[in-house]
Amino acid sequence: MAYKGKSGEIKGDQGVSRDIRGHQGISGNIKENQEKSRFLPLMTPINPLYTLIPVIFLCSLGCFNRTRFNNFNWQLDSLKYYTAKSDSILQQQSKEMAQLRTDFYTKSEELAEKIEMLNTRLSESESQLTQINEKLFRGKKTVSDSEDVSAVSPEARIIYESAYLNYVKGNYNDAINGFKSYLKVAPDSPLSDNALYWIGECYYSLGKRQDAVDTFNELLTKYPQSNKRSTALFKIGIIYEEAKELKTARTYFERILKEYPNSPEAALAKERLNK
Repeated sequence: MAYKGKSGEIKGDQGVSRDIRGHQGISGNIKENQEKSRFLPLMTPINPLYTLIPVIFLCSLGCFNRTRFNNFNWQLDSLKYYTAKSDSILQQQSKEMAQLRTDFYTKSEELAEKIEMLNTRLSESESQLTQINEKLFRGKKTVSDSEDVSAVSPEARIIYESAYLNYVKGNYNDAINGFKSYLKVAPDSPLSDNALYWIGECYYSLGKRQDAVDTFNELLTKYPQSNKRSTALFKIGIIYEEAKELKTARTYFERILKEYPNSPEAALAKERLNK
């Protein structure tokens, strides 16, 4: 009995031991379940939308890059087009410039030839004019001389002829200086009245009308016997007529008819008065 009792106790102890182990097993299960529950969120099935987001992002990124690439291609094509157009314009302008340069050189050569031709003709005219002047001044008494030209010194005649040649060429300022130099060298020579008259003509050609009138009046005062008086009177009348001072102009034209009725200027003055 005692043995049995002990056995029963032993059995009871074994049951307790089994209970303890059962509790330990339960506790272990609980701990295991707790450990599993920690990783449960990670083991939860993934939402399909989460997987689509990267795909959508990658697709949109690809579309964006494609758009940028297309824009880049479009800009590159535009640049090529405008570059080609600029090159075409530059080429056309280069051709036009080359043509203009050719035309300019051609025209320049033609102009140079014409100028050379005119200079040659002018030289010939000057030579002929010089010969005529030599014949006039070295020959017999001319219409414009009031006395024998031989009374004029060779130096003074050279000055006079040079001044007259400048007048013919249109070098009026040089002509004025030349005739004034002549008057200083030979103030009382047979050609002094002529020199004064040509000074007046030079002033008139330069548009210095008052200086011309003063010079012609000086001739009328200094040289009462000059054969240039009727011409000087007519020139003064023309100047006043051009200045719209018709009354004063008529006065000089009438003087010509009165003082020099048989002169060539008298017929011209009569035409002016009959206007």
